[in-house]
Amino acid sequence: MSDVKEYYDEVPYFSAAFSDCSPVRIHAIARFLGLNPPAPEEARVLEFGCSYGGNILPFTAHNERADVVGIDISSTQVSVGNKIAKDMGIGNFSLMELDIVKLDESEAKRLGKFDYIIAHGVYSWVDDSVKEALLRSVKLLLSANGVAYISYNIYPGWKSLDVLRDFMLFASDSQASGARKLEISKRELDFLQDYLKFNAQSATDKVYRDSSQLLATQLNFLQNIIKKGNDYYVLHDFLEICNDPIYFYKFAKKLEQNGLYYLLDCSLDDIFRSVLGIYRFDAHIARNYPSRIQKEQMNDFLLNRSFRKSLVIHKERLNGSDDLDIELGMKELSRLNFALNLSDPANEVQKALVDAYPDSLNLDDLLQCTGQDAQTTFMQLMEVFATQNVKISANALKSVRYQVGKSRLRPRVAGYLSYFASTDEPVILLADGLNLKVGLTGLEARIALKFNGENSFEDIVKLADILIKNCDFDPFEGKERNLKDYVKNIQTKLENAYFFEKLANVFA
Repeated sequence: MSDVKEYYDEVPYFSAAFSDCSPVRIHAIARFLGLNPPAPEEARVLEFGCSYGGNILPFTAHNERADVVGIDISSTQVSVGNKIAKDMGIGNFSLMELDIVKLDESEAKRLGKFDYIIAHGVYSWVDDSVKEALLRSVKLLLSANGVAYISYNIYPGWKSLDVLRDFMLFASDSQASGARKLEISKRELDFLQDYLKFNAQSATDKVYRDSSQLLATQLNFLQNIIKKGNDYYVLHDFLEICNDPIYFYKFAKKLEQNGLYYLLDCSLDDIFRSVLGIYRFDAHIARNYPSRIQKEQMNDFLLNRSFRKSLVIHKERLNGSDDLDIELGMKELSRLNFALNLSDPANEVQKALVDAYPDSLNLDDLLQCTGQDAQTTFMQLMEVFATQNVKISANALKSVRYQVGKSRLRPRVAGYLSYFASTDEPVILLADGLNLKVGLTGLEARIALKFNGENSFEDIVKLADILIKNCDFDPFEGKERNLKDYVKNIQTKLENAYFFEKLANVFA
């Protein structure tokens, strides 16, 4: 692990937030499936491979009673992350430097049990001894009713991406630093892309041309990532010391060997893409691959999946059964709250959710709002549930509108925002309590801090004007200078992120 530690200290990983592994979402999915996981607002949360803590800090900022811990092998990232949280005034958060291979039962006892364990971007990027240590640690540290989240690269989707990774490693092999490896790899990827374009037009061998096209498609995917400036992703997925994808069924077997059980994928594909929708293919799978794990593996082959986000629980929770007996109907759906923002709602449920946004609605709310029969409302809500842009929570999501003297930024959120307001190059992503990105620039974060309950909207517009004049760039460059709309847009983003609270002395 010493090589990995040196690599992460040299090229720190930008610490993003990922909504799929938010404790709020994991809790909601577990409740939907009939489990009874601990409430996230008072839970103990642990993240392996936490980097600077950007994936767990947004949740921590919104949940003062939670106890949040991160573990990483990089002393650089742990030290910086702890300082960031301290400067924010967030005390229920700590990062620790620890090699999980050395995490034994005595260390596990000292750490205690955790209700939610997150390991995003760890399992595929470590060697076999660390993989085993990770699953062993999840077993040791997960509370009885807790849920763990483990993400990993999978085959068959990564087979062709492996070719690009091998190409980049070969082309940059003579370089010592990660930055230089990245520079050389980008140059050689451009060269490869030029050749593949030429080959698509000139190659006479159809088989060769078609096989080259698959590589070109994957290269286009990678080049789009590079164009977005996500160098950290390229470094740690394609130029990583270790990147070892696995077939899903083999991962599920390793879980079982460690006393753990695969619940489902956090993307909910197990539910909403469990069949192909074509009878003869689905019938063949059902006839020849009877277990749920086998069916999922067949879907991975047929859909060429490259990544999974698995929710995991203790195997003992099955009480001796091979699988959980899960029913998915109105009763189960009524356990959840949904918030949806769409520009073109297509049915009555979507319209009701859009009208209520950013507040959430549950099934009972929607039955009252739409006036539809229960079955139609249920089916329309299930369609919403299957989309990727819906917010879900077991608790109602309620947004507070900003009014001077009546509401303000939550003090802990203000502390969280202060980091983004004071740095030009943040190492963590600005996100809300659901781990969803909040698109504020550093200037906008400084303006956001003026929503303190004491300033009126007109006051904030004047203060924003001063801040903009003292800024080294013009946010209106090339656009009409409408300061009120600019500040109103910031206010809307804060309200949609549930960043405001009512003042304690206001009861209406």
